[in-house]
Amino acid sequence: MQVELRGSNTRCQGQVMVSLDGAWHTVDSRSWGQSPDFRQDPRQATLLCQKLKCGAPLALTHIPYFSSPQNQITCQGQLGSFSSCNNSKANPGDPLSLICLEPLETTPPTTRPPTTTPAPPRLQLVPGPKGLRCAGVVEFYRGSLGGIVGYEDQDRTEDLGNRICEDLQCGSFLRYLPEATTQAPGDPRPLPIRWKIQNSSCTSLEHCFRKVQPRRDGHALALVCSGFQPKVQSRLVGGGGLCAGSVEVRRGGQWAALCHSPSGTSRWEEVCQEQQCGPFNSFRVLDAGEKTSRGLLCPQDKLSQCHQLQEKSAYCKRVFVTCQDPNPAGLGAGTVLSIILALVLLAVLLVTCGPLVYKKLVKRFRQRKQRQWIGPTGMNQNMSFHRDHATTVRRSQVENSAASNVENEYSQPPRNSRLSAYPALEGALHRVSTQPDNSSDSDYDLHGAQRL
Repeated sequence: MQVELRGSNTRCQGQVMVSLDGAWHTVDSRSWGQSPDFRQDPRQATLLCQKLKCGAPLALTHIPYFSSPQNQITCQGQLGSFSSCNNSKANPGDPLSLICLEPLETTPPTTRPPTTTPAPPRLQLVPGPKGLRCAGVVEFYRGSLGGIVGYEDQDRTEDLGNRICEDLQCGSFLRYLPEATTQAPGDPRPLPIRWKIQNSSCTSLEHCFRKVQPRRDGHALALVCSGFQPKVQSRLVGGGGLCAGSVEVRRGGQWAALCHSPSGTSRWEEVCQEQQCGPFNSFRVLDAGEKTSRGLLCPQDKLSQCHQLQEKSAYCKRVFVTCQDPNPAGLGAGTVLSIILALVLLAVLLVTCGPLVYKKLVKRFRQRKQRQWIGPTGMNQNMSFHRDHATTVRRSQVENSAASNVENEYSQPPRNSRLSAYPALEGALHRVSTQPDNSSDSDYDLHGAQRL
């Protein structure tokens, strides 16, 4: 049986998912006799965190940020046991979420260190109800002693925040958080305050904090770094393309309009980059429309710095952003490829069929030319003759009506296999009863031909 925590970029926090019968299910927060109205002692989930190869449990309850029900089931018995579970479609509750400490990623030493060498000091951020990475209450550990860092108002400097975020490999410091945003109402602190800020401009962790008597009251140091995850996701809708439209942001599993707030263009440049469009072109604020128009508000200048979206229940003014389209309208790659393939196919057809068609056309032209004959060309039956390489063809053209009724015997090729050198001349001698006109207009001497 597989158990996973989903909805974040780490395996140690998220919505509890169980694989049963080849399908994944969320677990109802009322499982194992728990009450969804208040948070349970997270230590009950110690075995479950160990099974996930994570640290100690921090929170075991329904967390709205991870709320995404899927084939939800309700389990009975001992906490963490999934042997007695059934479907909860009839009366589904909120899905259960779990947050465990991240495991320490240490490289095993090549040689066994001396037992007297203390562990190096380290920092840790305890995530709040939203489960953000690189955001939460600051805990400091030195050797086997660990606890929350307390502060006074004058101790929270930007230099200290940058030092903490850099040591945690979470980017740069963004802002300090009030403890109320990192802890649900009524939840006890996982650890007491054991440290106070000693030097806000320290260069090493052991010089930053000093040990104090453990106590449960006081101000706990909490902050958010630029490397917090998950980031706010954005999209452009209603613009007829991916690179223009009204800006919407995603919170949890739902999209909502991003309401206008005074800010520079850096916010919209980030939106264009996230859509994989070109540079930012312009933006305009749309009318609020109805009083009931709702949306989400980002108080920071950039969406990448907005770790918490605020709800706006009325008069939300949408923002229409236009980015440069990297693929402007025109011939697409598919159209150009189709044209090239058509030209290639046409060239192949011309190469394969062109010579054969040409030969047939030439052959037909020659046959048509051979069927024409040369005969008398005038009223007085002036005649002209020629011969070619195969046979002699006669062509006669009589312009008066009497001559036009005479059947032309030589309009077809000679049927006799014995070919004469002058078939047109012989036909003329048989048909003419009078003496042939041996005028100067004739191209050939008929008496000379008769003698032949």
